[in-house]
Amino acid sequence: MIEELRRSAAHVFVDNLDVPQLSDDDFHHLGRVMRLRRGEDVSCSDGAGHWRMTKWDDGLCELGEVHHVAPRHKRVTLGVVPVKGDRTDLVMEKLVEIGVDRIVVLHPTDHSVVRPSPDKVGNMMDRFRRIGRAAAMQSRQVFLPEVVGPLHLTEVLSNTDEFGVIGVAEPGGNSDVATVDTLLIGPEGGFSPSEIAAASHLVTLGDSVLRAETAAIVGATLMVAHRGL
Repeated sequence: MIEELRRSAAHVFVDNLDVPQLSDDDFHHLGRVMRLRRGEDVSCSDGAGHWRMTKWDDGLCELGEVHHVAPRHKRVTLGVVPVKGDRTDLVMEKLVEIGVDRIVVLHPTDHSVVRPSPDKVGNMMDRFRRIGRAAAMQSRQVFLPEVVGPLHLTEVLSNTDEFGVIGVAEPGGNSDVATVDTLLIGPEGGFSPSEIAAASHLVTLGDSVLRAETAAIVGATLMVAHRGL
């Protein structure tokens, strides 16, 4: 499957694979930004594991066979606390490219520098979801990642029915990343002692003290690698 998807000139998500219609933004991106030529392959997916190949002709035409990819046997969830600058945008992009299934945006924690006002939270989450969608298109994925939140740290830690075995990334932790279903990454300065005390599993990501964005990318890579074992 991945070989056929790789050869497509572009990959998009549509609402209906039977009659695939591009959004205005995607139409502009393929036609004006990427400057696709008539007859180039464009793969499209419904974001739920179904996809098909089409051709570009100022839209999608010549519909190919619909394929189905089974859901992953183990979902990987990463929780992140937004950090300053555009580094959280980078984290969103890279986590999706790596293959994280769900990204949980956490409310500001004790050491958070970024504390968005309530009127800006909606726009922040919309931006994160747009970044996730674009990253899934670029990396030829057929499942759209979930980007949820903001959730309080205590909400996540107490909800093992939804998040499974939950680990908190902490230097010197004694749990292995392979043992958790959800990994939570703190902000600049990490989680506070009281926040760490509420966690059942402290997960080590190596001997170094990592920046928040580096820890998220390293943690996601290790979790996705263990998912395939």
